Amino acid sequence: MHARPWRSIIPTALLSHTAACSILLLTSVGAVSCGGSKPPPLGSADETYARAQEHYARRKWEKARVAYERFVFNFPGAARVDSAQFMLGMCYFNLEDFISARDEFERLRRRYPSSTLVEDADLLQCRSLMSVAPENPSLDQQRTEDAIRQLRLFKDLHPLSAHVRTADSLLAVADGRLSQRDFKAGRLYHRMGRFGAARVYMQEVIDKYPGSPLIPEAVYYIAEGYRKQDSLSRSIEYFEKLIYLYPEHERTKSARRRVADLARRRDQRQALDGDGH
Repeated sequence: MHARPWRSIIPTALLSHTAACSILLLTSVGAVSCGGSKPPPLGSADETYARAQEHYARRKWEKARVAYERFVFNFPGAARVDSAQFMLGMCYFNLEDFISARDEFERLRRRYPSSTLVEDADLLQCRSLMSVAPENPSLDQQRTEDAIRQLRLFKDLHPLSAHVRTADSLLAVADGRLSQRDFKAGRLYHRMGRFGAARVYMQEVIDKYPGSPLIPEAVYYIAEGYRKQDSLSRSIEYFEKLIYLYPEHERTKSARRRVADLARRRDQRQALDGDGH
């Protein structure tokens, strides 16, 4: 999962220095280099920050990372240290080192909790976690679960944020992966004839992921499991749920046939039980 382009979500105030201003500052301290491996002289806080901004504007992520890191380390009391900390996270993000990016964004919240950039950093923590989570639901989804917790925390902390819709979209993707994971596990147990275990996973899909498109299938598998266990009333109950809640679903036609057959069998069984008395 790639992170291109991400510059558009950076608060514009962070890139407000013009290229001409940056070049002027860089030239004044002899910071323009022709490829030497040594970092340029540190210079003042403004000069160091301008150098980092210039590298970032030119998409030289690694050089920008080094410059922002020097600024944060050498000027911890500077007015723009929170901005430099944020941009340090952005450099890692653009380098696709998402774990380091997440750490830097989290560090911004911890060190500068009153910064206006905390909200953006919190969302980017979520994006970083989603970027390292495997898209294949059959693989370990611990990172996805971490992302879901972080996204829900974001919504709790920033309920009025303009990024809430983005967080909801990411949550839908994350929930989709986990619902597929649980559904596949349930389907496997169903095919193995372990209907009780299959129901556990299918019920997880229904209860934990209310927006999942797999819910009708989960209901169908639960009904089928009960049918194969000869639990007629319970099977009818779930087939009727499917018919009522999802009348246009492709499984509904089959569910109606099942209900008619199961109701007939149930009535016959009840009649036989009555004759036995």
